[in-house]
Amino acid sequence: MDEQMYAELLKSIKDRQEDVALITVTKHPDDAIIGAKLLLREDGILMSDGACSDGLQTAIINSTLLAFKKGRSKTVQFEYEQLPIECYMEFFLVPPRLIVAGAGHVSEPVAEIGKMTGFHVTVIDDRPEFANKERFPMADEVVCSPYIKFFKSIHITSNTFIVLLTRGHKFDVVSLQELLRREEEIEQEQRTAYIGMIGSRRRISGVFEQLKDEFSEHNFTNIYSPVGLDIGGQTPAEIAVSIMAEILKVKNGRSGNSLKEKISSYSHLKFRERVKK
Repeated sequence: MDEQMYAELLKSIKDRQEDVALITVTKHPDDAIIGAKLLLREDGILMSDGACSDGLQTAIINSTLLAFKKGRSKTVQFEYEQLPIECYMEFFLVPPRLIVAGAGHVSEPVAEIGKMTGFHVTVIDDRPEFANKERFPMADEVVCSPYIKFFKSIHITSNTFIVLLTRGHKFDVVSLQELLRREEEIEQEQRTAYIGMIGSRRRISGVFEQLKDEFSEHNFTNIYSPVGLDIGGQTPAEIAVSIMAEILKVKNGRSGNSLKEKISSYSHLKFRERVKK
């Protein structure tokens, strides 16, 4: 892969947050075509090294697009103009993105656990003495910027998870408002997977009454506040565990219940089935 294609691949993953497949022709009657490369995204070709004709490129896209949707690297075989063709698809999938707004004591373990669990971690704070790599060496990027400015321009997808842990409740609320404005402009399936906001139940109740009037078209199903699972967390590390556990619950589509409870429920069901027989 040449430098230009490699740069485009990185740009797609890091900047545009797009899944990309690198397709290499591994079998073709013409030796000059073997090794030809294309970058493919879900809506079609992203870039080609120019070795394949337009017709062959179209055939490759048509033959590999279904495999692309499954997101797995694999070998694809097909025929083009009655000639056997073989391509290898190597996937470069965008990792889920975790944005931590606020660079306080809870944010540090949240960012650390997020990185440990495979997220691309961004930390944002408007204070230079807090938003720096010395405090967050584990983060992929640390941004020093006003919160509203950041959330006005940040690229968000259904693979984005956001935690609002700023130093003051007002910053959390204005950040949430800006995110909700952004989400009103996009389709439901493109909205962020998770927005968590810290705060007491009483304070949050009042905020949501206001937001429901302001954003009547939003269903708020991706808003989690008070943030985290109920595990009795008190220290920053314990609170971070409860937050990341809830995020993983949402990401993986699971119940968040104890596995013991799940096994006990399953065993009880099997016992009842045996009794019925």
